[in-house]
Order: sequence, then C-alpha cells, then structure tokens
Amino acid sequence: MLINGHRYREEEVLFALRQEGFKIVPFETYRETHIHGSTFIKDYYTTKCAVKGDQEPTDENVWSIIARKIFEIKKDKPKLIGYGNP
Repeated sequence: MLINGHRYREEEVLFALRQEGFKIVPFETYRETHIHGSTFIKDYYTTKCAVKGDQEPTDENVWSIIARKIFEIKKDKPKLIGYGNP
C-alpha cells in the first residue's frame, strides 16, 4: 500500500491501525460487474475492516480506506514564487 509516497506491507499497516485503537475484523463484500442491459454479476470477496467501538464493518471502513484517512499527510498546494506579489 502506498502512503505518503512510501510502500508499506499490509501487515505493517494493520499493526499501525491496531496501535491507533482500531479492531481489525473480516468483512465479506462484493463488486458489481455490468454485463448486459440491466444485468449485474456480483463478485464476492473477503477483506478486512478497521472499526472502533460499536462500529459495524462496512465498505466505508475497509482497512486501506481508514489507513489513508489516518496516516496520509495532506499537503497544501504550494504557492508559485512571485505570483500575486507586485
């Protein structure tokens, strides 16, 4: 997984999430593939969710999504030198 321009293994990220107080739980979800007209195929797969307290596992708290929210450093757009200055 890529965080702040560096690669981390899944085990490292899960360990760090646990250190932040998250519980890692298995979660089964699916992707829908459109095949014809209004027909979709559901491809089921198992992943992990990072939850706190009484949260239920959902597609919104899949471990990789939570890791990016917690660990990714948000950088502001740098100002161009001299722009807006007389």
